[in-house]
Amino acid sequence: MSGLEPAQELRFPEGCDSLLARCVHIMHTIDPIEKADLTLLLGQQWKQTIQARNGKECAQAQEKKAVELLPLGRATPPEKPSRPDTLEFVRPGFGVKVGKAGSLSSRIAILHALANVEQWAIDTALDNMARFGYYTQATAGTALKNQIENEEDKEFVMPNRFFDDFMQMACDESKHFKWLNERLESQGAHYGDLPVHASIWDSCTDTARSALARMAVVHMTIESRGLDVNPATIARFSRSGDEDSAKMLQKVHEDEVTHVQIGHRWFCYLLKKHEGVGLDQDAEKAFGASGGDVDDADDDLYEFRQVPPAYAEKKKSEEGEVGEVKENQAEEEVVDPAEAQRRKRFQEVVVQYFKGSLKPPFNTADREKGGLTRGWYEPLVVVRERTGFKPAAGRRLQSKKEKQESTPAETTPTTTAAAQDSEVVSVAPTSTENMT
Repeated sequence: MSGLEPAQELRFPEGCDSLLARCVHIMHTIDPIEKADLTLLLGQQWKQTIQARNGKECAQAQEKKAVELLPLGRATPPEKPSRPDTLEFVRPGFGVKVGKAGSLSSRIAILHALANVEQWAIDTALDNMARFGYYTQATAGTALKNQIENEEDKEFVMPNRFFDDFMQMACDESKHFKWLNERLESQGAHYGDLPVHASIWDSCTDTARSALARMAVVHMTIESRGLDVNPATIARFSRSGDEDSAKMLQKVHEDEVTHVQIGHRWFCYLLKKHEGVGLDQDAEKAFGASGGDVDDADDDLYEFRQVPPAYAEKKKSEEGEVGEVKENQAEEEVVDPAEAQRRKRFQEVVVQYFKGSLKPPFNTADREKGGLTRGWYEPLVVVRERTGFKPAAGRRLQSKKEKQESTPAETTPTTTAAAQDSEVVSVAPTSTENMT
């Protein structure tokens, strides 16, 4: 698979000389291939800036070539990124039926739908930097518990790590789009042959005034849903004999896990900075030695192409096989008060801003790698009598049959952890009433 390098002849226009100005320029770029290539070019330029900021010599400097170091700058993102006039837009759910990859037309439809997702994902990552790189208490979207009097309009700037993370994400999405487009062309199709929708950007529009909501809805909810469905899609391509596409989709999936991590990281950062919700010791390590004010210049371990594992990921020695329940392992999850508060705020934000629904099955292993243990999202599951699922924070979901067979002692919360999570449980009924 290629798609890792931008076209050599591409250049940004004169006067477009900062990171955020170039992000906005790419959002205005109409051609999808050019959009992806410009993003990869900007990623290379920002990588040089990171290396210079961290006191590292880059290859170009060693070769005595001029290295362009980008300032952060300022720029206003558009209400909606540019798209070719030839694209046919339809409402989500009203496009071509993609099927289950059993035929060539079905596989093309799936690849086309995923390529469309990646195009919007490029713009989303760029928009995050331009829209929320500088922010106020209001646009942070937090509850302002630590707000200093008369400082609601005070401007903040995100740490360096924020821009590094989302530049990396934008490059990943560009790479994914180019891979998908190559697979389409290898099968006689092109991006734009089928109708597309803009549901991801609709969610970006809904969260345009709240960085906290953008992290919770787009990166921690919508992207984590991708983690749930990707394995089945990959398996279908493999069964159909399209191993090249299956291997490519597996690489895409692995990158998407890190994108959920990034959303989780900055959701927690905003809560800590503006609501005083503390982080546990392992989380402090994930943010950096500064305890939340992340500055990569002080972090010798940080690499542009490396996202540290989420602090919620369990050590391998503590994990069993997927789906394995260890002997004598308690079903109740021990949740510290700060973690319960983070979960509660996440659930409140999702209920307020997310228009979709959450339903099993979940890819719990990869969600946990992204920082989302089950207590984050299970209380948001839509209660459906026909499935028998009922969410409860700090407990695994039980089917109707399991509930009927369980004793009262087993179904009654008795631990301190359950009491600590009682506030989280109260969110679930509200979520089921408001989700469609």
